[in-house]
Amino acid sequence: SFIVFIIIPSFCYCEGIKDYLEKGDESYSKFNNVEALSYYEKAHNITPDNFDVLLRLVKTYNAAGEEYYEYKNRTEAEYYMNKALEFADKFRIKFPDSSAVYTYSAMSNGNIALFKGGKEKIKYAKLVEQNAKKSISLNPNAYLPYIILGIYYREIAGLSWLERAFANTFFGNVPSGSYEESESMLKKALSFDPNMIVANYQLAKTYRQMEREPDEKSLLQKVLILPIRDFRDKFAIEKAQKRLNGISK
Repeated sequence: SFIVFIIIPSFCYCEGIKDYLEKGDESYSKFNNVEALSYYEKAHNITPDNFDVLLRLVKTYNAAGEEYYEYKNRTEAEYYMNKALEFADKFRIKFPDSSAVYTYSAMSNGNIALFKGGKEKIKYAKLVEQNAKKSISLNPNAYLPYIILGIYYREIAGLSWLERAFANTFFGNVPSGSYEESESMLKKALSFDPNMIVANYQLAKTYRQMEREPDEKSLLQKVLILPIRDFRDKFAIEKAQKRLNGISK
């Protein structure tokens, strides 16, 4: 009957998305980012404006880009990070009231800034801070924007006076940031979950810049014994071990 005809396609439509998301999530949980994307893209083809699908796409395109960047494959890294930014922009337009939208917009702009120089890098940098702060204003209890700001403030604080003077002269005002602000943001992230490898490792990097070696060493040692929960963790552990070997010499 006509009623059955209407019901069956809508049932398949929902089940198809659910199946692709579950398969994608399983791949993502095994740190197979590119495989996860193949499922999320199929879900996106069925329902291009779905919140859960867009969230997974922007999150996983960033993850794939970061992984290629760690492996020094800049071409693939830039491709995936550009896709992440494309979906972040779409996500923000479709769901302007969601804090997650601005978190991943901050992350995407920060990642793409790695491939930019001069004025463009500063433009993207400003968008990182702007979006991360917007995310916190909508939901102050999510840890990720604090990590993003912690890294951002450290990178800004690390600019030499010469780089800063050059950038100010040619590109307008360089954003401000200090190591103390970086420490504050990363500690805030850790207040939600003290056992995040990435947040502990990033705070250790900030302490290195602040020349607080005992604090840095203590966090690096902690990183080595924490459980791996994210693909980024394995890279953080490798770098922590390498740094510890360097400190103890």
